[in-house]
Amino acid sequence: MSTTRRELGALTLAQLQGVLVDLGQPAYRASQIREHAWQRGARSFQQMGTLPSSLRHQLGAELSFQSLEVTGETSTDRGLTVKLLLRGADGEEVEAVLIRHPGGATARPRNTVCVSSQVGCAIGCLFCATGQLGLRRNLTAAEIVDQVRIAGQIWSVTDWGSPTNVVFMGMGEPLHNYEAVVESIRLLQDWGLSPRHVVVSTSGLVPEIDRLAAEKLPIRLAISLHAADDPLRDQLVPLNRRYPLAQLKEAALRFSATTGRRVSLEYVLIAGVNDRPQDALALRRLAASMRAHVNLIPMNPIPNSELIAPPQRVCREFAVAVGPRASIRFSRGERATAACGQLRASMAALPRRTALAADAHRQLVGAELTTNSPTD
Repeated sequence: MSTTRRELGALTLAQLQGVLVDLGQPAYRASQIREHAWQRGARSFQQMGTLPSSLRHQLGAELSFQSLEVTGETSTDRGLTVKLLLRGADGEEVEAVLIRHPGGATARPRNTVCVSSQVGCAIGCLFCATGQLGLRRNLTAAEIVDQVRIAGQIWSVTDWGSPTNVVFMGMGEPLHNYEAVVESIRLLQDWGLSPRHVVVSTSGLVPEIDRLAAEKLPIRLAISLHAADDPLRDQLVPLNRRYPLAQLKEAALRFSATTGRRVSLEYVLIAGVNDRPQDALALRRLAASMRAHVNLIPMNPIPNSELIAPPQRVCREFAVAVGPRASIRFSRGERATAACGQLRASMAALPRRTALAADAHRQLVGAELTTNSPTD
């Protein structure tokens, strides 16, 4: 793929119309191109049969159809969960996860795409496989949009329809790549996906949470919490040392007040680390003070880590202790190595980072962890 051509996924409808006018074509062709590339699952300009052959060749010379190519695919749940390995023009690889929710009597079907925002991650959470890579580079807005377009191509061969929801919970810290993430959300809106169906996850970059609230996008914010007191969260999520829980809580409340959208808390349950009764009580109080829902996620196995999930019985008891704001999200993605913390776990991380991560995990499991005991 040539890097000199503009990316189709980075163009708004108006910009695409401008490209067509410059080529001497009617502007309405832009809507036809969008229909092929979004609803019909076309994988190249040549597959857009309603366009004249000459225009298809012009478009191929003028634009890059797609910024990523699929180099690997893993499927489970009878095809309802799919993990994709995607390669950029520079050879760097990221992963995206496609999750089909069939719906039911009270819920409509959903096609959710879990997208990556960076190659690797700089946050360094001890339970996350992506963090073993370090940060390689940010993704462009087109590369984020194209993860969703590629999902649409795969779903187009079924009767499930186009992507309906996007969650920024793949590789990377979305708010570390702020401009590209916000641009991709606006582009997806232009392609036809409402920001109300977008969730952005963050480990707690407080200034960027405030920036995101000011964008006035009706998205949902999910905070990767994993501990409800500062001493423990300092160990699990090093970013907490810069933006401790008190600051993070106030930023979340400001976000909710500005956007009118509820914040959710993501909490990975790790046996013997953050699954104790005092952890549940602290989490219950924090969630209540933030008016936030809690998604409890049992730890998924990752390479070079001794951290494991608690037994299901312990997970359920923990959820009861946290209260009605909590629900357990047993992962559908684990069998496809597509679960939280597993992205790119099947690929070789840098040996030095892998060794450092393994050593940190052993120290955490063996350490005497102290937490602030909540008081009434």
